[in-house]
Amino acid sequence: MKKCLVLTVAAVTLFFLNGASAADEISKIEFSAGKRVDNLDWNISGVSPYGNVVNVLSELTWTDLESYQAMAKARIYLDRVYIRSYAGYAFITSGENQDSDYRGDNRTLEYSRSNNKTDDGSLWDFSAGMGYLFRFATPAGALDIIPVAGLSYHKQNLTLTDGFQTISPTGDVGPFSGLDSTYEARWAGPWAGVDLSYSYRKLSLLGSFEYHLAYYRAEADWNLRTDFAHPVSFEHWATGTGVVISLGAEYAMERNWSLAGRFDLQDWSASDGTDRTYFSDGTASDTPLNDVNWDSKAIMLGVNYKF
Repeated sequence: MKKCLVLTVAAVTLFFLNGASAADEISKIEFSAGKRVDNLDWNISGVSPYGNVVNVLSELTWTDLESYQAMAKARIYLDRVYIRSYAGYAFITSGENQDSDYRGDNRTLEYSRSNNKTDDGSLWDFSAGMGYLFRFATPAGALDIIPVAGLSYHKQNLTLTDGFQTISPTGDVGPFSGLDSTYEARWAGPWAGVDLSYSYRKLSLLGSFEYHLAYYRAEADWNLRTDFAHPVSFEHWATGTGVVISLGAEYAMERNWSLAGRFDLQDWSASDGTDRTYFSDGTASDTPLNDVNWDSKAIMLGVNYKF
């Protein structure tokens, strides 16, 4: 009985070790393009022009930022060492912005609001990571589980144009000219996660999950504010976290080519930061940056080349 048990354990062990043995030294480069939609918002607290302290003094939101994205991605297998990286660029074609100011807590007593366009700008994403491959053979195919960690950098170059005053303390509402303000946000830091792959004949199903520690930094140029300094009117910094999820599939074609499709989701937030405003007279003032939130969704189609 003991001998049978030992033989069974040995057979199972050899089966999995064979499946998880050194992977083929294969590298893949993917070129993809697709549609992307982003949202970003932030708010600060401080003293209103009416002299009272407000827990949400000013809030900026960019919504439905539609863009077209191009991305290059590399996956390299060196025995069980796994390296992956990607670089993406998207140009914004449309979007909405709202700038609201309040003199009451919890977004009450709104005394100023402008609704603006943001149909320009760009989005950048860079990431690189390294992991260790665990491969398990199954009767139907092969399952790869790869713990991985790395660094990433993300940037949003956002604009405010075509200004329209919706609420005004003076009662003057309607379009106003000359608005050409910018807000440049950056998220950078380390991440850890797992990549998954299940392959059966010509089809591979792919997934990845990443948890990020985010160091947030941003700077703005509010071009119509004559009391602010230029080209840097104020800066933001904070710390936060992010989650990045990707689900996709590949279908092998002739020779070394394969077709690829993927859905990417990002969700980031930062809080308890600082807003530092620079004035035209050379002075500066700090106030709390309460929250920053950014989310992104993208559908990508592309091709892989294996070599």
